[in-house]
Amino acid sequence: MIAITTIFIWIGVLAVVPYLALVAYGAFYCKEQNLKDKYQAKWALVTGGSSGIGAAIVKKLASQGLNVVVVALDDQLLASFKESIVQEFPQQSFRFVGCDLSDAQYGYMGKIKEQTDDIDVQIVCNNAGFITTGAFADVKLERQMANYNTNVTACLTISHHFLNRLLDNHLKGLVTFTSSSAGFIPNPMSSLYASTKIFLTTFAASLAAEYFEDGIDVLVVHPSPINSNFYSNAGKMSALTSAQKISSSPSIIADTICRDAGKVVVADQGFITVIMKIITTKLLDWNVFTEIMKHCLRFTGDYKAMKVRREKSS
Repeated sequence: MIAITTIFIWIGVLAVVPYLALVAYGAFYCKEQNLKDKYQAKWALVTGGSSGIGAAIVKKLASQGLNVVVVALDDQLLASFKESIVQEFPQQSFRFVGCDLSDAQYGYMGKIKEQTDDIDVQIVCNNAGFITTGAFADVKLERQMANYNTNVTACLTISHHFLNRLLDNHLKGLVTFTSSSAGFIPNPMSSLYASTKIFLTTFAASLAAEYFEDGIDVLVVHPSPINSNFYSNAGKMSALTSAQKISSSPSIIADTICRDAGKVVVADQGFITVIMKIITTKLLDWNVFTEIMKHCLRFTGDYKAMKVRREKSS
């Protein structure tokens, strides 16, 4: 019995210690880098750049001397950000692309190309995304597909375009993705969000290996809760409203990108993300976790409040 216990302890140690060492390396050993100098770049592009994490990334890159193409919904948020960012960084150039990344026909690519065909965009930050809450079948398919296209399809089309531009012009560069620790576990009542985010993580890790020797770095960030407009879509979901209470400034993610670019592929930012990763991928088997979720969800407040069809039929 003692031997078996020792074996399990060593399995846990071998699983957790290397992970924590990599986290510590990215969080404490890696120092902030000037991405303009690192990639000899003049221009960057940030999606979802008018608020929250995206706006923080835009400000960080501009503070390092980079010019930035800001891609976001053509709304009042973009209009306000456009005015403020130009005033804050008058020495930098900005281009603004107001578009809808949920467009299944990729109409946004024409607008993006129009604003970038005459410049070399060497840093691409795929940040735009949102969450839809509720039981999957209870939410209109149009909303689900808009969510999918924003979180996934836009990242693919934009990354594909600019990776080819970098390769054709033999330029170094950086492509980043804002993922989520929600992807570590099944996320009933927001199933599309977790699914799209874990896709981004796997996709980014695959690209990182493909383009390493070309001098193109790929980084995917798993933020701990960040105070942003993300929570405006929380609806009745108490897990999200609780997370917002312990959320941090979006600038933390911008700092993480500048610190970890080219140093690691996956950046698990913050205490909550690290703990979630250890529990859900190191200590507790994922398959077992899904069984627990299946049997226990029905007893939670979110399920009872948000399972609309079940409420109507009862």
